[in-house]
Amino acid sequence: MNSNICRLYALTSAAPPQAVMIAQALMKEWGCQQGQSIKLSVGNKTLITRMIGVKKKEPAIYLPREIVRQLSIPHFGEIRVSYRQKELRMGPVIAILTTGFTGSPSTPFGGRTNLFRNFLTAGREDKPFFYVFTPEMVDWNTRVVSGWFYLKDSAGQWRWVRRFSPLPDVVYERVPNRKSESLPQVQACRSRLTNWARCQIFNQGFFNKWSIHEKLFTHELTSENIPETYHAPDVQIIQQMVDRHQMVYLKPSGGSLGLGIFRITRHPQGGYFCRFRDGEKNVLRRFQSLVTLLKHHFGPQMTTLKRYLVQQGIRLIKINGRPVDFRVHMHKDRTGAWKVVGIGAKVAGLGSVTTHGRTGGSLLSTSELLSRSFPGQEAIMENKIADASIRVATALENEVEGPLGELGLDIGVDRYRRVWLFEVNSKPGRHIFLHPTLKDADRLSARCITEYSLKLAQFL
Repeated sequence: MNSNICRLYALTSAAPPQAVMIAQALMKEWGCQQGQSIKLSVGNKTLITRMIGVKKKEPAIYLPREIVRQLSIPHFGEIRVSYRQKELRMGPVIAILTTGFTGSPSTPFGGRTNLFRNFLTAGREDKPFFYVFTPEMVDWNTRVVSGWFYLKDSAGQWRWVRRFSPLPDVVYERVPNRKSESLPQVQACRSRLTNWARCQIFNQGFFNKWSIHEKLFTHELTSENIPETYHAPDVQIIQQMVDRHQMVYLKPSGGSLGLGIFRITRHPQGGYFCRFRDGEKNVLRRFQSLVTLLKHHFGPQMTTLKRYLVQQGIRLIKINGRPVDFRVHMHKDRTGAWKVVGIGAKVAGLGSVTTHGRTGGSLLSTSELLSRSFPGQEAIMENKIADASIRVATALENEVEGPLGELGLDIGVDRYRRVWLFEVNSKPGRHIFLHPTLKDADRLSARCITEYSLKLAQFL
Protein backbone atom coordinates (compact mmCIF):
# COMPACT_ATOMS: atom_id res chain seq x y z
CA MET A 1 0.00 0.00 0.00
CA ASN A 2 1.34 3.45 -0.93
CA SER A 3 1.31 6.36 1.46
CA ASN A 4 1.93 10.11 1.35
CA ILE A 5 3.55 12.51 3.74
CA CYS A 6 1.41 15.58 4.21
CA ARG A 7 0.85 18.27 6.81
CA LEU A 8 -1.93 17.93 9.37
CA TYR A 9 -3.63 21.02 10.81
CA ALA A 10 -6.28 21.55 13.47
CA LEU A 11 -8.98 24.01 12.41
CA THR A 12 -9.48 26.80 14.91
CA SER A 13 -12.15 28.67 12.95
CA ALA A 14 -15.72 27.59 12.33
CA ALA A 15 -15.88 24.52 10.13
CA PRO A 16 -18.29 21.67 9.44
CA PRO A 17 -17.90 19.49 12.58
CA GLN A 18 -17.91 16.20 10.69
CA ALA A 19 -15.98 17.09 7.52
CA VAL A 20 -12.32 16.79 6.67
CA MET A 21 -10.76 19.46 4.49
CA ILE A 22 -8.15 18.04 2.12
CA ALA A 23 -5.93 19.63 -0.52
CA GLN A 24 -7.53 19.09 -3.91
CA ALA A 25 -4.29 17.69 -5.31
CA LEU A 26 -4.46 14.82 -2.80
CA MET A 27 -8.11 14.15 -3.59
CA LYS A 28 -7.30 14.03 -7.29
CA GLU A 29 -4.41 11.61 -6.66
CA TRP A 30 -6.70 9.35 -4.64
CA GLY A 31 -9.60 9.60 -7.08
CA CYS A 32 -11.97 11.15 -4.51
CA GLN A 33 -15.02 13.34 -5.12
CA GLN A 34 -16.13 16.50 -3.36
CA GLY A 35 -18.38 15.64 -0.41
CA GLN A 36 -17.59 11.93 -0.60
CA SER A 37 -18.11 9.90 2.60
CA ILE A 38 -15.02 8.09 3.91
CA LYS A 39 -13.82 6.22 6.94
CA LEU A 40 -11.13 8.17 8.81
CA SER A 41 -8.79 6.05 10.96
CA VAL A 42 -5.97 6.72 13.41
CA GLY A 43 -4.66 3.64 15.16
CA ASN A 44 -7.69 1.86 16.64
CA LYS A 45 -9.94 4.92 16.35
CA THR A 46 -12.29 5.33 13.40
CA LEU A 47 -15.23 7.49 12.36
CA ILE A 48 -17.27 8.24 9.24
CA THR A 49 -16.84 11.69 7.79
CA ARG A 50 -16.87 13.43 4.41
CA MET A 51 -14.19 15.09 2.32
CA ILE A 52 -14.18 18.72 1.26
CA GLY A 53 -11.50 19.79 -1.22
CA VAL A 54 -9.60 23.03 -0.64
CA LYS A 55 -7.22 24.88 -2.95
CA LYS A 56 -3.86 24.59 -1.22
CA LYS A 57 -0.42 24.29 -2.80
CA GLU A 58 0.95 21.95 -0.13
CA PRO A 59 -0.45 18.47 0.51
CA ALA A 60 -2.45 19.16 3.67
CA ILE A 61 -5.34 17.88 5.75
CA TYR A 62 -7.44 20.09 8.05
CA LEU A 63 -9.39 18.56 10.94
CA PRO A 64 -12.13 20.30 12.98
CA ARG A 65 -11.77 20.21 16.74
CA GLU A 66 -14.52 17.63 17.20
CA ILE A 67 -12.79 15.11 14.96
CA VAL A 68 -9.46 15.80 16.67
CA ARG A 69 -11.12 15.01 19.98
CA GLN A 70 -12.91 11.90 18.79
CA LEU A 71 -9.76 10.43 17.20
CA SER A 72 -7.42 11.46 20.06
CA ILE A 73 -4.93 13.03 17.64
CA PRO A 74 -1.73 13.43 19.73
CA HIS A 75 0.04 16.16 17.70
CA PHE A 76 0.08 17.98 14.38
CA GLY A 77 2.57 18.79 11.65
CA GLU A 78 3.90 16.38 9.04
CA ILE A 79 2.30 12.93 9.15
CA ARG A 80 2.00 9.90 6.88
CA VAL A 81 -1.37 9.04 5.35
CA SER A 82 -2.68 6.26 3.12
CA TYR A 83 -5.93 6.03 1.21
CA ARG A 84 -7.53 2.79 0.01
CA GLN A 85 -11.10 1.63 -0.53
CA LYS A 86 -12.64 4.80 0.89
CA GLU A 87 -10.57 4.64 4.09
CA LEU A 88 -8.13 7.42 4.94
CA ARG A 89 -5.59 6.25 7.53
CA MET A 90 -3.25 8.58 9.37
CA GLY A 91 -0.13 7.40 11.14
CA PRO A 92 0.65 4.68 11.57
CA VAL A 93 0.41 4.73 15.34
CA ILE A 94 3.46 2.84 16.64
CA ALA A 95 4.09 2.20 20.32
CA ILE A 96 6.72 0.58 22.51
CA LEU A 97 5.21 -1.51 25.32
CA THR A 98 7.35 -1.65 28.44
CA THR A 99 7.22 -1.45 32.24
CA GLY A 100 9.07 0.58 34.86
CA PHE A 101 7.56 4.06 34.53
CA THR A 102 9.37 6.30 37.02
CA GLY A 103 7.10 9.36 37.07
CA SER A 104 10.01 11.60 36.13
CA PRO A 105 9.27 13.95 33.19
CA SER A 106 12.93 13.94 32.09
CA THR A 107 13.62 10.21 32.51
CA PRO A 108 10.17 8.59 32.45
CA PHE A 109 11.60 5.10 31.95
CA GLY A 110 14.73 5.32 34.05
CA GLY A 111 17.91 3.92 32.56
CA ARG A 112 16.10 2.84 29.39
CA THR A 113 14.83 6.34 28.60
CA ASN A 114 17.70 7.11 26.21
CA LEU A 115 17.20 3.79 24.42
CA PHE A 116 13.54 4.58 23.77
CA ARG A 117 14.39 8.13 22.73
CA ASN A 118 16.79 6.73 20.13
CA PHE A 119 14.06 4.46 18.74
CA LEU A 120 11.59 7.35 18.47
CA THR A 121 14.02 9.81 16.91
CA ALA A 122 15.53 7.31 14.45
CA GLY A 123 12.19 6.90 12.69
CA ARG A 124 11.23 10.57 12.78
CA GLU A 125 11.55 11.18 9.03
CA ASP A 126 8.90 8.53 8.32
CA LYS A 127 6.43 10.67 10.30
CA PRO A 128 4.54 8.08 12.37
CA PHE A 129 2.76 8.78 15.64
CA PHE A 130 5.27 7.02 17.91
CA TYR A 131 5.11 6.75 21.70
CA VAL A 132 6.13 4.62 24.71
CA PHE A 133 3.61 3.26 27.19
CA THR A 134 3.05 0.82 30.04
CA PRO A 135 -0.13 -1.26 30.64
CA GLU A 136 -1.24 1.15 33.34
CA MET A 137 -1.42 4.01 30.80
CA VAL A 138 -4.24 2.39 28.78
CA ASP A 139 -7.92 3.29 29.22
CA TRP A 140 -9.57 0.23 27.70
CA ASN A 141 -13.07 1.75 27.83
CA THR A 142 -12.14 4.61 25.52
CA ARG A 143 -9.27 2.83 23.73
CA VAL A 144 -7.04 5.77 24.53
CA VAL A 145 -3.44 5.65 25.78
CA SER A 146 -1.74 8.36 27.82
CA GLY A 147 1.63 7.71 26.20
CA TRP A 148 4.99 9.42 26.19
CA PHE A 149 6.20 11.15 23.03
CA TYR A 150 9.53 12.84 22.32
CA LEU A 151 8.58 16.16 20.68
CA LYS A 152 9.63 19.78 20.31
CA ASP A 153 8.10 22.22 22.76
CA SER A 154 7.06 25.80 21.96
CA ALA A 155 10.67 26.95 22.46
CA GLY A 156 11.95 24.45 19.93
CA GLN A 157 13.53 22.15 22.52
CA TRP A 158 13.12 18.37 22.29
CA ARG A 159 11.65 16.83 25.41
CA TRP A 160 9.41 14.04 26.70
CA VAL A 161 5.72 14.96 26.76
CA ARG A 162 2.65 12.97 27.71
CA ARG A 163 -0.20 12.98 25.20
CA PHE A 164 -3.45 11.13 24.65
CA SER A 165 -3.31 8.83 21.64
CA PRO A 166 -5.34 5.99 20.14
CA LEU A 167 -4.36 2.38 20.74
CA PRO A 168 -1.59 1.61 18.26
CA ASP A 169 -1.55 -0.13 14.90
CA VAL A 170 1.75 -1.82 15.81
CA VAL A 171 3.44 -2.54 19.14
CA TYR A 172 7.15 -3.23 19.58
CA GLU A 173 7.42 -5.09 22.86
CA ARG A 174 10.36 -4.13 25.10
CA VAL A 175 9.29 -5.53 28.48
CA PRO A 176 12.70 -5.63 30.23
CA ASN A 177 12.80 -9.09 31.83
CA ARG A 178 10.95 -12.33 32.50
CA LYS A 179 9.73 -11.18 35.90
CA SER A 180 8.05 -8.13 34.36
CA GLU A 181 6.69 -10.24 31.54
CA SER A 182 4.87 -12.48 34.04
CA LEU A 183 3.02 -9.55 35.68
CA PRO A 184 -0.78 -9.91 35.34
CA GLN A 185 -1.17 -6.42 33.88
CA VAL A 186 1.40 -7.16 31.17
CA GLN A 187 -0.24 -10.46 30.27
CA ALA A 188 -3.70 -8.87 30.17
CA CYS A 189 -2.47 -5.93 28.09
CA ARG A 190 -0.85 -8.14 25.47
CA SER A 191 -3.93 -10.35 25.29
CA ARG A 192 -6.29 -7.42 24.79
CA LEU A 193 -4.07 -5.79 22.18
CA THR A 194 -3.84 -9.05 20.24
CA ASN A 195 -7.41 -10.34 20.57
CA TRP A 196 -9.68 -7.34 20.27
CA ALA A 197 -7.66 -4.34 19.25
CA ARG A 198 -6.64 -4.00 15.62
CA CYS A 199 -3.01 -4.24 16.60
CA GLN A 200 0.04 -6.33 15.74
CA ILE A 201 2.69 -7.00 18.39
CA PHE A 202 6.14 -8.03 17.28
CA ASN A 203 8.77 -9.75 19.42
CA GLN A 204 6.33 -10.91 22.05
CA GLY A 205 7.85 -12.52 25.12
CA PHE A 206 11.20 -14.10 25.91
CA PHE A 207 12.40 -17.28 24.29
CA ASN A 208 12.85 -20.55 26.16
CA LYS A 209 16.23 -22.07 25.27
CA TRP A 210 14.94 -25.63 25.04
CA SER A 211 11.91 -24.71 22.98
CA ILE A 212 14.12 -22.88 20.49
CA HIS A 213 16.55 -25.81 20.35
CA GLU A 214 13.72 -28.23 19.58
CA LYS A 215 12.50 -26.05 16.73
CA LEU A 216 15.92 -25.57 15.14
CA PHE A 217 17.81 -28.82 15.81
CA THR A 218 15.82 -30.79 13.22
CA HIS A 219 14.98 -27.91 10.86
CA GLU A 220 16.39 -28.35 7.38
CA LEU A 221 17.76 -24.79 7.33
CA THR A 222 19.60 -24.92 10.63
CA SER A 223 20.31 -28.48 11.83
CA GLU A 224 24.00 -28.30 10.87
CA ASN A 225 24.52 -25.26 13.12
CA ILE A 226 22.95 -26.50 16.38
CA PRO A 227 25.08 -28.12 19.12
CA GLU A 228 23.86 -31.36 20.68
CA THR A 229 21.66 -30.42 23.64
CA TYR A 230 19.42 -32.15 26.20
CA HIS A 231 16.83 -30.74 28.58
CA ALA A 232 16.59 -31.70 32.27
CA PRO A 233 19.57 -34.08 32.01
CA ASP A 234 20.38 -36.75 34.56
CA VAL A 235 23.90 -37.78 35.56
CA GLN A 236 24.05 -40.50 32.92
CA ILE A 237 23.25 -38.10 30.05
CA ILE A 238 25.77 -35.55 31.30
CA GLN A 239 28.41 -38.27 31.63
CA GLN A 240 27.75 -39.45 28.08
CA MET A 241 27.98 -35.89 26.78
CA VAL A 242 31.29 -35.29 28.57
CA ASP A 243 32.69 -38.58 27.26
CA ARG A 244 31.60 -37.70 23.73
CA HIS A 245 32.69 -34.04 23.62
CA GLN A 246 35.22 -33.69 26.50
CA MET A 247 33.58 -30.35 27.33
CA VAL A 248 29.94 -29.42 28.02
CA TYR A 249 27.95 -26.44 29.27
CA LEU A 250 25.13 -26.55 31.81
CA LYS A 251 22.76 -23.62 31.20
CA PRO A 252 19.50 -22.53 32.88
CA SER A 253 16.76 -23.16 30.31
CA GLY A 254 15.15 -19.80 31.02
CA GLY A 255 18.23 -17.77 31.87
CA SER A 256 19.88 -14.76 30.27
CA LEU A 257 23.00 -12.58 30.51
CA GLY A 258 25.20 -15.64 30.99
CA LEU A 259 24.02 -16.16 34.58
CA GLY A 260 24.14 -19.59 36.22
CA ILE A 261 26.24 -21.25 33.51
CA PHE A 262 28.76 -24.01 34.30
CA ARG A 263 31.46 -25.32 31.98
CA ILE A 264 32.56 -28.89 32.73
CA THR A 265 35.74 -30.31 31.21
CA ARG A 266 37.19 -33.80 31.66
CA HIS A 267 40.83 -33.73 32.69
CA PRO A 268 42.96 -36.14 30.61
CA GLN A 269 44.69 -37.42 33.75
CA GLY A 270 41.48 -37.94 35.70
CA GLY A 271 38.84 -35.82 37.38
CA TYR A 272 36.75 -32.94 36.10
CA PHE A 273 37.20 -29.18 35.98
CA CYS A 274 34.20 -26.92 36.59
CA ARG A 275 34.34 -23.25 35.70
CA PHE A 276 31.57 -20.85 36.79
CA ARG A 277 30.80 -17.33 37.99
CA ASP A 278 30.51 -16.70 41.73
CA GLY A 279 29.40 -13.15 42.42
CA GLU A 280 32.10 -10.94 40.90
CA LYS A 281 34.64 -13.74 40.48
CA ASN A 282 35.31 -16.34 37.81
CA VAL A 283 36.02 -19.62 39.62
CA LEU A 284 37.73 -22.86 38.53
CA ARG A 285 37.48 -26.01 40.68
CA ARG A 286 38.55 -29.61 40.22
CA PHE A 287 36.49 -32.61 41.31
CA GLN A 288 37.41 -36.28 41.41
CA SER A 289 34.11 -37.43 39.95
CA LEU A 290 31.25 -35.96 37.94
CA VAL A 291 28.72 -37.00 40.58
CA THR A 292 30.65 -35.11 43.27
CA LEU A 293 30.76 -32.03 41.04
CA LEU A 294 27.03 -32.10 40.32
CA LYS A 295 26.02 -32.71 43.93
CA HIS A 296 28.23 -29.84 45.05
CA HIS A 297 26.48 -27.36 42.75
CA PHE A 298 22.97 -28.82 42.49
CA GLY A 299 22.44 -30.42 45.90
CA PRO A 300 22.41 -34.07 47.02
CA GLN A 301 19.28 -34.88 45.00
CA MET A 302 20.32 -32.68 42.06
CA THR A 303 16.68 -31.64 41.62
CA THR A 304 17.54 -28.23 40.12
CA LEU A 305 19.05 -29.96 37.09
CA LYS A 306 15.47 -30.18 35.83
CA ARG A 307 15.70 -26.48 35.05
CA TYR A 308 18.94 -26.86 33.09
CA LEU A 309 20.17 -27.83 29.64
CA VAL A 310 23.38 -29.68 28.91
CA GLN A 311 25.00 -28.52 25.68
CA GLN A 312 27.91 -29.78 23.63
CA GLY A 313 31.00 -27.66 24.25
CA ILE A 314 32.55 -26.04 21.16
CA ARG A 315 36.26 -25.27 20.90
CA LEU A 316 35.98 -21.68 19.71
CA ILE A 317 38.58 -19.63 17.92
CA LYS A 318 40.69 -17.64 20.39
CA ILE A 319 42.50 -14.33 20.70
CA ASN A 320 45.41 -14.28 23.15
CA GLY A 321 44.20 -17.59 24.52
CA ARG A 322 40.67 -16.34 25.20
CA PRO A 323 37.59 -17.73 23.39
CA VAL A 324 35.69 -15.43 21.05
CA ASP A 325 32.10 -15.53 19.85
CA PHE A 326 29.87 -13.16 17.92
CA ARG A 327 26.64 -11.30 18.59
CA VAL A 328 24.71 -10.91 15.33
CA HIS A 329 22.01 -8.21 15.50
CA MET A 330 19.29 -8.78 12.91
CA HIS A 331 16.25 -6.86 11.74
CA LYS A 332 13.46 -6.85 9.26
CA ASP A 333 13.19 -3.52 7.48
CA ARG A 334 10.61 -1.94 5.15
CA THR A 335 10.97 -4.85 2.69
CA GLY A 336 9.99 -7.40 5.32
CA ALA A 337 13.21 -9.36 4.68
CA TRP A 338 15.80 -10.31 7.30
CA LYS A 339 19.17 -8.59 7.18
CA VAL A 340 22.24 -8.48 9.38
CA VAL A 341 22.59 -4.97 10.79
CA GLY A 342 25.73 -5.50 12.90
CA ILE A 343 28.14 -8.21 14.02
CA GLY A 344 30.00 -7.69 17.29
CA ALA A 345 32.97 -9.80 18.30
CA LYS A 346 33.11 -10.64 22.02
CA VAL A 347 36.17 -11.99 23.81
CA ALA A 348 35.78 -13.82 27.13
CA GLY A 349 37.18 -12.34 30.30
CA LEU A 350 40.11 -14.06 31.97
CA GLY A 351 38.82 -17.39 33.29
CA SER A 352 35.23 -16.63 32.32
CA VAL A 353 32.64 -19.17 31.19
CA THR A 354 31.04 -16.68 28.76
CA THR A 355 31.88 -13.56 26.75
CA HIS A 356 29.30 -11.38 28.52
CA GLY A 357 30.50 -7.97 29.65
CA ARG A 358 29.29 -8.57 33.20
CA THR A 359 31.71 -11.54 33.47
CA GLY A 360 34.72 -9.59 32.18
CA GLY A 361 34.13 -9.92 28.44
CA SER A 362 35.03 -7.14 26.03
CA LEU A 363 34.21 -6.03 22.47
CA LEU A 364 36.54 -6.27 19.51
CA SER A 365 36.38 -5.15 15.89
CA THR A 366 34.84 -8.05 13.96
CA SER A 367 36.79 -7.32 10.79
CA GLU A 368 40.08 -7.10 12.70
CA LEU A 369 39.38 -10.33 14.60
CA LEU A 370 38.45 -12.25 11.47
CA SER A 371 41.55 -10.91 9.71
CA ARG A 372 43.73 -12.26 12.52
CA SER A 373 41.92 -15.59 12.77
CA PHE A 374 41.35 -16.24 9.06
CA PRO A 375 43.88 -14.14 7.13
CA GLY A 376 42.82 -13.67 3.53
CA GLN A 377 39.42 -15.30 4.15
CA GLU A 378 37.84 -12.84 6.55
CA ALA A 379 35.11 -11.83 4.03
CA ILE A 380 34.24 -15.50 3.44
CA MET A 381 33.90 -16.13 7.18
CA GLU A 382 31.78 -13.03 7.73
CA ASN A 383 29.46 -14.17 4.94
CA LYS A 384 29.24 -17.64 6.53
CA ILE A 385 28.19 -16.07 9.84
CA ALA A 386 25.63 -13.83 8.12
CA ASP A 387 24.25 -16.70 6.03
CA ALA A 388 23.79 -18.95 9.08
CA SER A 389 22.10 -16.10 10.96
CA ILE A 390 19.59 -15.43 8.19
CA ARG A 391 18.79 -19.14 7.96
CA VAL A 392 18.16 -19.24 11.72
CA ALA A 393 15.88 -16.19 11.61
CA THR A 394 13.98 -17.56 8.61
CA ALA A 395 13.47 -20.95 10.26
CA LEU A 396 12.41 -19.46 13.58
CA GLU A 397 9.87 -16.89 12.45
CA ASN A 398 7.35 -19.55 11.43
CA GLU A 399 7.72 -21.38 14.75
CA VAL A 400 6.87 -18.64 17.28
CA GLU A 401 3.76 -16.70 18.22
CA GLY A 402 3.32 -13.41 16.42
CA PRO A 403 5.66 -11.61 14.04
CA LEU A 404 9.38 -11.16 14.64
CA GLY A 405 11.23 -8.03 13.57
CA GLU A 406 14.45 -8.18 15.57
CA LEU A 407 16.75 -10.93 16.85
CA GLY A 408 20.09 -11.18 18.61
CA LEU A 409 22.04 -14.36 17.84
CA ASP A 410 25.03 -15.67 19.78
CA ILE A 411 27.21 -17.36 17.18
CA GLY A 412 30.48 -19.27 17.53
CA VAL A 413 33.10 -20.38 15.01
CA ASP A 414 35.30 -23.39 15.80
CA ARG A 415 38.83 -24.23 14.72
CA TYR A 416 37.44 -26.06 11.68
CA ARG A 417 35.56 -22.90 10.54
CA ARG A 418 32.20 -24.40 11.33
CA VAL A 419 29.51 -21.93 12.43
CA TRP A 420 27.46 -22.75 15.55
CA LEU A 421 24.36 -21.17 17.07
CA PHE A 422 24.39 -20.97 20.88
CA GLU A 423 21.40 -18.79 21.66
CA VAL A 424 18.65 -16.64 20.12
CA ASN A 425 17.37 -13.55 21.94
CA SER A 426 14.02 -11.89 21.23
CA LYS A 427 14.93 -8.87 23.38
CA PRO A 428 18.58 -8.43 22.37
CA GLY A 429 20.80 -6.07 24.31
CA ARG A 430 22.60 -3.35 22.39
CA HIS A 431 26.04 -3.44 23.99
CA ILE A 432 27.78 -4.38 20.72
CA PHE A 433 26.85 -0.96 19.35
CA LEU A 434 29.17 0.63 21.90
CA HIS A 435 32.09 -0.35 19.66
CA PRO A 436 33.15 2.60 17.45
CA THR A 437 32.95 0.50 14.28
CA LEU A 438 29.21 -0.10 14.85
CA LYS A 439 27.92 3.46 15.35
CA ASP A 440 26.24 3.53 11.94
CA ALA A 441 24.81 0.07 12.62
CA ASP A 442 23.33 1.41 15.87
CA ARG A 443 21.41 4.11 14.02
CA LEU A 444 20.30 1.68 11.31
CA SER A 445 19.09 -0.79 13.93
CA ALA A 446 16.96 1.84 15.65
CA ARG A 447 15.53 3.00 12.33
CA CYS A 448 14.53 -0.55 11.36
CA ILE A 449 12.01 -0.57 14.22
CA THR A 450 9.97 2.13 12.47
CA GLU A 451 10.50 0.69 9.00
CA TYR A 452 9.24 -2.76 9.97
CA SER A 453 6.31 -1.20 11.84
CA LEU A 454 5.32 0.69 8.67
CA LYS A 455 5.42 -2.64 6.82
CA LEU A 456 3.23 -4.38 9.43
CA ALA A 457 0.77 -1.48 9.45
CA GLN A 458 0.52 -1.65 5.63
CA PHE A 459 1.70 1.91 5.11
CA LEU A 460 4.30 0.82 2.54
